[in-house]
Parts: sequence; C-alpha cells; structure tokens
Amino acid sequence: MTRRLWPVFTLLCLLVLAWQHWHPASTPTESAPAVLPAVAAPKFVGGPLSTLSAMEEEYTKLVESVVPAVVSITTEKRVLQHVPMVLDAFDLIFGPRKRVVEQKATGLGSGVIVSKEGHVITNHHVISGMEEIRVQLTDGRIEPAELIGSDPATDIAVLKIKGPVPALGFADSDKVRVGQPVIAVGNPFGLQETVTQGIISAKGRAVRDSGVEFLQTDAAVNQGNSGGPLINFKGEVIGINSAIYSANTGTWLGISFAIPANVAKHSMESLLRTGRVQRQTLGVATMPLTRELAAQVGLRAVVGALVTQVWAGSPAERVGIQPGDVIVRINGEIVETPAALPKFLSDKKVGTPVQVNVVRKGREYTVTAEVAELTGS
Repeated sequence: MTRRLWPVFTLLCLLVLAWQHWHPASTPTESAPAVLPAVAAPKFVGGPLSTLSAMEEEYTKLVESVVPAVVSITTEKRVLQHVPMVLDAFDLIFGPRKRVVEQKATGLGSGVIVSKEGHVITNHHVISGMEEIRVQLTDGRIEPAELIGSDPATDIAVLKIKGPVPALGFADSDKVRVGQPVIAVGNPFGLQETVTQGIISAKGRAVRDSGVEFLQTDAAVNQGNSGGPLINFKGEVIGINSAIYSANTGTWLGISFAIPANVAKHSMESLLRTGRVQRQTLGVATMPLTRELAAQVGLRAVVGALVTQVWAGSPAERVGIQPGDVIVRINGEIVETPAALPKFLSDKKVGTPVQVNVVRKGREYTVTAEVAELTGS
C-alpha cells in the first residue's frame, strides 16, 4: 500500500467503526418476565373465614367493653428506716450509729368497678396497712379512694370512688365449668390495661387456709394483677385474681388463682352492710379425708368433710354430730371437701335450718341444724 493511500485506508476504517457503533447488528430487547405457576388459595376446612373474622370482631368488642371498668391501684405508706450515719471517732470507738429516717413505701395492684356509684373490689393484700389509696381509671383520671372495708380471710377489700363510673356485673361462679375460656385484665408490673386469655383449669383449689375454694386458670397473671377481674365471654366477673403459683420465683408459671365471684360478692355485701364479713358455721372443725380414713368410716369415695371437733353449745352439738363423723351433703348438695362447707352456708342467714347428711361407721344419718355465726375469727 502506497503512502498516498494510507490516509484513505485509515479514514475508511474509522468510518466503519463509527457505523458499527451507531448501528449495531442486533438490538437487545428486554427479556420477558418469567411466568410463575398459579398458586391455589389455601383451603380452610373449618368453615368460612368470615366466621373467624366475626369472632375476632366480637372478641375485641368484649375487651373494649370491659376494660373501662378495670382500674389500677397505687398505695403508699410511711415507714421508718435505719440508715448508717457518717463514721467519726465516736463510731470507731463505740461502733457505728444509725439514724432513723422516714421513707415512703409504695405498692401496685388492680381492681374492678362493680357499681356505677363507684364501688371497687380489690384484694385485701393490695391495700393492707396502706395509708393512701389512689385509683386510676382508663381515661387517665386519678381518684382518691375511700376504704369501705377489708377481709383478710377471703382476701377481699371494697373501695369507694366518686361516680358515676362504668361497672361490671357478677356471674354465678358456681356455674363456671372447667375448660371455659376466660380473660384476665389488670396492671401487671405497672402495665395498665393488660389483657390476657386462658381457660378455667380447675375448680375448688384450697390455696390458703381461708376456707375459699379458688378457681384455677392459665391466664397470665403477675405482680400488679392482684385484685383485677377474671371475666367470662359475657363480660361478667367470675373471679378476682388473687394469687399465682411461682415456686418462689415471683413470676407467673402458668398457674393462677382467682377468688370466685360468689365469695367476692358475699364479702362485699357483708362489708357494705355491717363493715365486716359475717361467716356462717355449724360449729365444727373439719379436715380432708384420705383413702384410709374414708375406708375406716365406711365410705367408698374420698368425698366429704371429716369432723375433728364439735364446739360446745353449737348447732352441731345440739343435733348430735360427733368427732369422727363425715359431713357428706348439705341440703342435698355433695360436700366434696372441707373447703366446700363454708360455701354451702355463706348464703344462709343465721338461724336458717339446713339438712346435714352425716356418715358414721358406714351408716348415713340426716339431721337438721340451724346456721350460726362464726365468731372470734
């Protein structure tokens, strides 16, 4: 190639390269998105999903209707504390001195409003020994509470705040069934308006030596829930949360106990009427049966209250009940344990006659005894 043709050749090469740049041989196109296989909607075999949606709606309405009647309770009292003083020469010779200072001790609990006039039920142990009691409602109001009365045995206390306020009614706790769903509302660890759900796990639990047969539930209850309500799906109070099984850990382990509504209602009415809780008795001390004791008195089932003592001058003594007898029925209803005995008498006025079925040496007798008031408790 001659030197005169070289510039021409170079120019042609540049023109070819420019043409390829501006006019590529093939224009890339966007790839079509991959077509995914159609996924069938999951088939619900339990019924139309609208049923569950309706249940969800009703459940939230239930909670919304009961929460305004549940309150948080804060308590306060003055306590004297011994605190060390700054060490000086006197302390080095005679030992450290301490000075007494006044401090405030506070507590937390829950409660439920049971009358539009402002009566609040809580636990005795929530307010016991406290000097100031304040109730906080769900709308943020904080009201000073008047202590109407309190009963250590049933762990029930009644407060009064200014009304009108939203209130909940009581259910008949004798009709509560094991497996029945319930909700608990309260103030655990100061977390107000906390709602938990569970079922009634058992009935008739003798948790403390109080004569109360507690309802057992697996609804989560912790410190601060004490005094709050256990509620059925009708929005009625069936129990007052009172205790938990914690194995000394202080936290809930899946077992909680509530005072039955009938006990709480009776205690409240008695406190409002007389300032104390009136207790009925037949004048006997009892203990639970064992299989061996049941066999000795001729009972096939371990059911009843074994009489260990009969008080002088009591209704039981007057009708001939003796130590060693087993009370098996009151007015035809089975007395399964000694803790059930007060329940059959609590709604009876003093002086009311009741039929008592007693088993003695394999034979059953029926006597009629009058209900008396338990004093000195």
